[in-house]
Amino acid sequence: MNYVILDLEWNGGYSAKVGGYINEIIEFGAVKLNEKMELIGQFSVLVKPELTKRLRSRVQTLTSLTNDDLKRGCPFLYALNKFQKFMKNCVLMTWSTSDLTALESNCRYHVKSPRLPFIKKYVDLQMYCQEMMGINDKSPIGLVAAAEMLGLDVEDIPHHRAVGDSIVSAKCLQKLYSKGAMKAHIQKADCDEFYERLDFRSTYLYNLDNPLVDKSVMHINCGVCGARANLQSPWESKNKSFYSSFVCPVCQNEFRAKIQFRVKYDGIVPVKKILTNNSEETEKELSAE
Repeated sequence: MNYVILDLEWNGGYSAKVGGYINEIIEFGAVKLNEKMELIGQFSVLVKPELTKRLRSRVQTLTSLTNDDLKRGCPFLYALNKFQKFMKNCVLMTWSTSDLTALESNCRYHVKSPRLPFIKKYVDLQMYCQEMMGINDKSPIGLVAAAEMLGLDVEDIPHHRAVGDSIVSAKCLQKLYSKGAMKAHIQKADCDEFYERLDFRSTYLYNLDNPLVDKSVMHINCGVCGARANLQSPWESKNKSFYSSFVCPVCQNEFRAKIQFRVKYDGIVPVKKILTNNSEETEKELSAE
């Protein structure tokens, strides 16, 4: 079984043709790995925009692409056809489902289909890597952050370019690959449930009186000694999160923390974070147990 890791770059904007906002794909990048995790293929193509005519400044800064670069790109359908031939019957992987969602919305416009029939099996590589790193059920970890946590040298690989990010994703996979663990993450992509999950938009609970807010998990352990801290002020709701102040009864550490209740397809996930200087979040997330 071979795997294709896809990464996309896109330019977000309003399109009159779509009648709304769309993340228009401007670059495909992918690598192909065999079951031994050997690199056996690479794919890269620029796409000429049709729906958003000019690159946003942020996209230009991140990718170093220009409007002139994209004028030399190929039409979306041509790029899609080339990618399908490259992928063939491989298992598709992306770092989180955001690229897959962008691909779905672009295909919905260009192909007039809400499905991606050339994708039979799929793996969310971000979820797989986080589970293998022991940090599943937490906030999503960025690709570069994951590579750094794994001790990978990726400085010479261009970030925010599709093929570069697919290579970094491949390096993470190579570091963490387990045939048995991977089998559990392979999803069937030719069924209704797959698209229901893909199209589900996570929301947040931010009303403390909402019966779905599980108050029994609204406690924080000290980031210094690990003891359960004492609540010092009532929880306040702000920016889709609940905030409060705490003091540790063991080491007297005083700090602020926040809890988010994320409504996902499979249920509600509480995520806790300790704040430093009352504003900046630490990198370390806390257990939701």
